[in-house]
Amino acid sequence: MQEYTTKKTYRIYADIGLLIVALIWGATFPVVKIALDNLSPFAFNTIRFTISLLLFLPILKLLHTKLDAKVLKVGLKIGFFVFLGYTFQTVGLEYTTATNAGFITSIYVVLTPIIAFLIYKTPFGLKDVVSTFLAFLGLFLLSGYNGFNVGDILILICAVTFATEIAMISHYSKINNPTILAFMQIVAVALFSAPVSLLTTTKFNINQDVINALIITAVFATVIAKFMQNWLQKYTMPSDAAVIFSMEGVFAHLFAILMLNEVLNFNQYVGAALVVLAVILVSVR
Repeated sequence: MQEYTTKKTYRIYADIGLLIVALIWGATFPVVKIALDNLSPFAFNTIRFTISLLLFLPILKLLHTKLDAKVLKVGLKIGFFVFLGYTFQTVGLEYTTATNAGFITSIYVVLTPIIAFLIYKTPFGLKDVVSTFLAFLGLFLLSGYNGFNVGDILILICAVTFATEIAMISHYSKINNPTILAFMQIVAVALFSAPVSLLTTTKFNINQDVINALIITAVFATVIAKFMQNWLQKYTMPSDAAVIFSMEGVFAHLFAILMLNEVLNFNQYVGAALVVLAVILVSVR
């Protein structure tokens, strides 16, 4: 009885911790959108992931992690898709709302089974088909029936690349050190973003908004949240984690209301609800 109570307590604390992770991820959308008024997208990503990289180094040393050439190569390959994901997301945020960006990004969960089937022939079920239909119906309602604007399309491409990343991680993490894979993904985004930023940076004003965004994204959303996720998910149920992470888009909207005065009409709220439902449905297995 005592063991059951202890496990239940751990599960409650883990769920609260994962909810904080979802909240942090949701908060990144409006703060990055605000920061982009002063800093170009590739410059922002270069600085963000360089900071994360430097913070990650002592963690690797603490864990006595050895860098293997094969794992480094795999990590860079996955990291290229992470780079594409954050590129399309950050650029897309300049042309769409933080709310739309949050909800559209979250459908990477729905798209992952499709990508995994296309690349690795992973079984693809009816529930995945239904979830995909619900997600795109939700996106149609979110768009206001006028078709996706350029920002929405870029964020949708971001979701596809993140889905590819997740499918690749699921495949490669079984045979490679996941800590090194995570580190190399961060390295890849910084590495690939840096030369592009030299060619595309037109805004480089480091003010308090930019500093706040860099702290939230580099420190909290990239390093701390990822470690919290990997540690806490051991103590909770996959269904709990799925429902909690589906709240990322909801938190993005709540922060967008507070920080950017973004509002949705009734149909858009229905669309957002369908996206969240699709994410929950495909995640609970």
